[in-house]
Amino acid sequence: MECGCGGALIEGKSCYSVSRGNFYLLLEDIPAFQCTRCGRVLFTEETVERIKKIENRLERDASEVATGKPSVHLYDY
Repeated sequence: MECGCGGALIEGKSCYSVSRGNFYLLLEDIPAFQCTRCGRVLFTEETVERIKKIENRLERDASEVATGKPSVHLYDY
């Protein structure tokens, strides 16, 4: 994994937050890498996939609570 600026990456932990219409998500202590040159925080592909799965699940569940209707068909499961 490399940063676009060419700086060295150090391993550590970071936070991730996102705000959507029906929810706010804050994840803490996520394994991450920080660039020593520009300060950009980078996550591995596996971590990004897991975050996206959590976001999608929350989006689906939050829309169901807000509207009272399932946002996906039950045969999708």
